[in-house]
Amino acid sequence: MAFKKEIFKNIIGALSAAALCFTGVATQSCSDDIDQSNRYTFTGETVIDYLENRSDVFSDFISILNRATIGRESAGSVKHLLSTYGHYTCFAPTNAAVQRHLFEQDSIYWAEKAKLDAGLIDPKDFHDTGIHSPLLEDLSDSMCCEIAKNHILEEGYLTIDLAEGAFPTPNLNDRYITLYWKADSVTGEVSIKLNDSSTILESDNEVENGIVQIIDRVLSPSTALLPDLLKSYEDVFSIYSEALFKTGLDERMRETKRDIPGTVPGCSWNYGDHFPREWQSSGAKPALVPETHYVKYTLLAVPDKVLREMGIKTIEDLEEFANKWYGETYHEGTPNYEDPTSPDNPLYRLMAYHVVDRQLQYSGGFVQDNIKISNSSFDSEKQNGASFGYDRYEYYETFLGNGKLMKFTKPYSESYYPELTNQIVANYAQDKGARFRNPDMRNHMNVRIYPVADFKSLIDSTFDFKQEAINGIIHPVNKIIIYNDNEMKGNILYERIRMNFMSFFPELTNNNIRWVNNDFAQTQYHMIPDGYCERIKFNSSQSHMYYLYPHYAYTNSWADYQGDEIITAGMYDFEYRIPHVPAGTYELRLGTCLCDTRGVAQTYVDGKVTGIPVDLRTESASQLVKERFAFVTDKKLGDPEAIDEDDKARRNRGWMKGPASAFCGDGVTPLRDGLNAARLILGTFQLTDGDHWIRFKNVMEGDNTVAEFMHNYFEIVPRGIIMDPTNPEDKN
Repeated sequence: MAFKKEIFKNIIGALSAAALCFTGVATQSCSDDIDQSNRYTFTGETVIDYLENRSDVFSDFISILNRATIGRESAGSVKHLLSTYGHYTCFAPTNAAVQRHLFEQDSIYWAEKAKLDAGLIDPKDFHDTGIHSPLLEDLSDSMCCEIAKNHILEEGYLTIDLAEGAFPTPNLNDRYITLYWKADSVTGEVSIKLNDSSTILESDNEVENGIVQIIDRVLSPSTALLPDLLKSYEDVFSIYSEALFKTGLDERMRETKRDIPGTVPGCSWNYGDHFPREWQSSGAKPALVPETHYVKYTLLAVPDKVLREMGIKTIEDLEEFANKWYGETYHEGTPNYEDPTSPDNPLYRLMAYHVVDRQLQYSGGFVQDNIKISNSSFDSEKQNGASFGYDRYEYYETFLGNGKLMKFTKPYSESYYPELTNQIVANYAQDKGARFRNPDMRNHMNVRIYPVADFKSLIDSTFDFKQEAINGIIHPVNKIIIYNDNEMKGNILYERIRMNFMSFFPELTNNNIRWVNNDFAQTQYHMIPDGYCERIKFNSSQSHMYYLYPHYAYTNSWADYQGDEIITAGMYDFEYRIPHVPAGTYELRLGTCLCDTRGVAQTYVDGKVTGIPVDLRTESASQLVKERFAFVTDKKLGDPEAIDEDDKARRNRGWMKGPASAFCGDGVTPLRDGLNAARLILGTFQLTDGDHWIRFKNVMEGDNTVAEFMHNYFEIVPRGIIMDPTNPEDKN
């Protein structure tokens, strides 16, 4: 790692001297040069010490930090925050960068104001930058807060430990900072772009309480809503933008935040509160009630250039294309061709399948990759099976119909489509693309999500692509994505659909809960209150649900798929809606980890009891579990025939071992070898289009107020896969 770091720093260092004395709208002398003698060395300074000791370079930013208040639990300044104990990343713009920003934003404001006064733009389209003067002393306190918080992360990150996409932790304004590496087309020198506008001039300055990254432009994320952000790029997405507004889908993407007081009268929780778990391990911190309830979306947008290559040059061409796919071949009611805002309209359907119900970052968002938790040994690359050649994947619901699923995959190794190796791919075809039920679908599967640099290369443009809006993100794609029932039933989703249970609920992704690098010194988990997640219902006020962040899993007993889990404690009685899958017959399985504190639960599917109550304790705590689960390692069983017979006998008792393609925290031991890793078979069910709910109720006798029901992952398996002797389900 140290060797890699030095190579990277030498590459970046070659850029610094020339880049620091750049020519901009507002110029600054080379007094902005950084003291090269202190580069990449630990100085013992705090972030503020570092900046103040170079005040000739950062005096403007220091002034902004001093005037900006934290605004959370403290009225102190951001400057004071950065002088205290902690671990921060500070993106420090030079004086020249600050002056350039003030000049540019002031110019934009007055130009827009002139258009408004002349009646050339609608008042609702008027954009007030909040900066009405190029002078620093005229900057309002509120704008100082806005600017300061955009540049601070409450976690320290070295650039060498990051992947293309975004920093894992949002800034103090709850906005993510995107990044990618860019090589100069002439010199080949590499630089890091932030929000596609700012360049890191000098990276990874380690100080006492964090990291300082020196940048050449002020970070100014878009303040637009997602549909309006797409519209602002009409030169690139003109047809898709017009279609989004014509269908009225833009109105479904204008919500930004919800205020849910809870569905139980007299609810006792408030955002930001802390609650101890019923069963509290020694030294564990209390659970945090989420402080926000954001609503966000992902828009998969097809650029005009891609559409033109398909012969689609106008909105009318796109409507004709939509009618081909959704006018006849996809039946979900009678299409209303006269009303493009109707969910039955072909254009509406086409566009709706390009909107995902949560914001997904390119790296560590679509699938579990490049996720590391500070103050913990957790590393996603050890647990997701990538090092053993297993693809990473996730499933998410879209705006289409009853939330039609889309699958996202990051192929680890690929020979059939080498260009898709380690790329994010929507609806990745099985058997490396060999299996297609509809030949025309070849052009609408294996859809690549473009990284920003590749997208800009595609359209041959240098414009700043700020892809993150207030309430979502735009990801360009290289094909139109089509939902076709036959293809999804017989190809994409005709597989063991294994989903991290936490992926069921968009709220966990949109509010920096799932997979986020939280401060373990403050809390080790989040409470999920009644009413917070739309797809969870509590039938008892004694149901206390907690999300546990990714954490280390012991090699011989404890085993978490993707490292995280949800625990429901107390005299619980709760239910949740499972994701929408194509109508058919499925076996439903719950992935869990047995533990002495688990207790006994009765299961219901769509309100009906399914079998006898299930005991989720360990073999040592329950004779019933010992008889039913009876764990024996594959190594002890010996030959493949004995292993297969053991699996069959276990299935007959309603259990399965964990999967072989997911691993414990050591990155070596598969969940299949985890002593307490188990899959509980709930049964086989006919699932129709629409909602289906799973319910669990604590029925353990005696004092079981501390009993905890653990959710780890969920499997929805087409019955045809289980019943096909020619292609039996694998152990992965």
